[in-house]
Amino acid sequence: MRKLFNKLSLIALIAICLFISIYRINNVDKKEISWDILGYYMCLPATFIHHQPMLNDITWLKDLNKKNDLSGTLYQVSSNDKGEPMYVFLFGMGLFFLPFFFLGHGLAAIGGFEMDGFSPPYQYAMVIGGIIYTIIGLIYLRKILRHFFSEGIAALVMIIVVFGTNYIHHLTLKNLETVNILFMLVGIIVWNTIQWHQNQKTKYLFTIGISITLMILIKPSEIFIAILPLFWNVFSFDSFKQKISLLLSNKKALFLTGAACFLLLLPQLLYWHAKTGHFIYDSYKNPGVGLDFFSPHILNVLFSYRKGWFVYTPVMLFAVTGFYFFYKNNKPVFYAVLFYFLISFYIICCWTYWYYGAAFSCRPVITSYPLLAICLGYFLLFVQKQSTFIKSLFTLSVMFFIFLNQFQWMQLKNYILDPYRTTKEYYWAAFLKTSVSESDHALLSVNRDFTGQQKFENKTKYSVTLLKQDTFDTTKDKNVQTDTARNPFYRALPDEEFCITNQYLFKELTLKDHVWIKASMDIRFPIDFQGAPPCMVMTMEHKGGSYGYFAPEIKTDSANGRWHKYELEYLTPEVRNVKDTWKCYIWKRGKSTFDIDNFKIEIYEPKY
Repeated sequence: MRKLFNKLSLIALIAICLFISIYRINNVDKKEISWDILGYYMCLPATFIHHQPMLNDITWLKDLNKKNDLSGTLYQVSSNDKGEPMYVFLFGMGLFFLPFFFLGHGLAAIGGFEMDGFSPPYQYAMVIGGIIYTIIGLIYLRKILRHFFSEGIAALVMIIVVFGTNYIHHLTLKNLETVNILFMLVGIIVWNTIQWHQNQKTKYLFTIGISITLMILIKPSEIFIAILPLFWNVFSFDSFKQKISLLLSNKKALFLTGAACFLLLLPQLLYWHAKTGHFIYDSYKNPGVGLDFFSPHILNVLFSYRKGWFVYTPVMLFAVTGFYFFYKNNKPVFYAVLFYFLISFYIICCWTYWYYGAAFSCRPVITSYPLLAICLGYFLLFVQKQSTFIKSLFTLSVMFFIFLNQFQWMQLKNYILDPYRTTKEYYWAAFLKTSVSESDHALLSVNRDFTGQQKFENKTKYSVTLLKQDTFDTTKDKNVQTDTARNPFYRALPDEEFCITNQYLFKELTLKDHVWIKASMDIRFPIDFQGAPPCMVMTMEHKGGSYGYFAPEIKTDSANGRWHKYELEYLTPEVRNVKDTWKCYIWKRGKSTFDIDNFKIEIYEPKY
């Protein structure tokens, strides 16, 4: 029995790995390689199948997307200043996918499947790769925990992290996402940092450097992971001087590691330079999403019913509390872990898309779980010394949090918990339920679909105000003309590309999270109208970049010289900043003229 207890963490590791592997291999989606995963992966079929490593031509990608419905839009493709296509994402994930791409390619050839990079063998090969990286991450997690703690605590921490947090979703069903690889790399960095500080072998430093570089190639903001090895064992001025001396005494190993890291970065730098003329280039050009360092969403990330970390992963409250006991027990390591976590978490909160799509809880914080697991271990050490009552209370709390996590994961998989629209009212209406009613669904936040359609329903839940009305009778403009009855109207002139432009700051429209905007007008096309029909454009702008762009054509079927009514309804997107500008204008798209009258803009604001 004692021998068995001495291998408790190993038994826990094997059991967890078996569960994850069996569960994942039995839940393979036919479109594993889609959406963001497509963006990480596309460099492989582009290079080895379609002979487009530079991505100069994306015809093949458009054809595959049309055939397989991989993504609503090809947002995974960016462009340089000349408008030429290029990859949005860096090559890091592609490097990890590479061996399993070749595995899928071989299986497709043997099995007679399409060798297009997306047939079933490729999908299964990627999933197998994801499982392997998950297992490697767990192996390193156990190594780290056993360095600090006993077999029992190491086993318990692993069970809590895997089954009591959002790890269970993103490293099983979603194991092709970046957090799987990042979790593994953090584990490798921490373990090799421990080893290097015990024995300054070059192989440990080399592994640390390469792992940091790979993290940067996956997610550039993870450059701050370098804080861990640099400040490990630094807790005073004297220890800082000792660390500098230690690094200087290993100059040769540092130089070799730096050279290897540079060589690993070089293909990415050369690609950017070839496509843009710059060795460093920001290919992520979505104006609606980005880092706003002075507008962090800290409270939302922690407590929002939409995706709040502590709402959906409450067991991690123990891990965060464990920082105190970490400090009390292991001050030399504490500061490096704390500084990295705080900086990493702040960056997570500064991402304007702070809810991270269809994630379960706060997805990117999983990257820090190998470190938070140490904090949790120190908290368990504290509990271990307490009274039976405290230990029992803690045990019951952990059991409930694991149950809650598993139950809410089930709700998410069955769309009982909405991955995008959950509100406080809906969360409690669906709490611990296996089904929800239509009246419960009415408590969800506004539905922003991904089809580009704008369907305004439930108008009774909105109050309407008139933002602008223009009959052009007081406008002194060269465009304003009058008919035989001396009624004024606006005429779009031949050389005019844009007209009837209106713009407001979002905060001038509402203080709520969204509004519906209705624009209406009378429009008259001449009988001899030719060319492309005009478009009514509504969009949001952030620092000159446009997002939430909606520009349907104004049909010219009734080009009979008579007035007819035109209306457009627009739902504002998730705004990046309340100071972003909403614009509305008519894009003329040709030389033919047409007339406009009774132009009106109405705002529909939620009542509650």
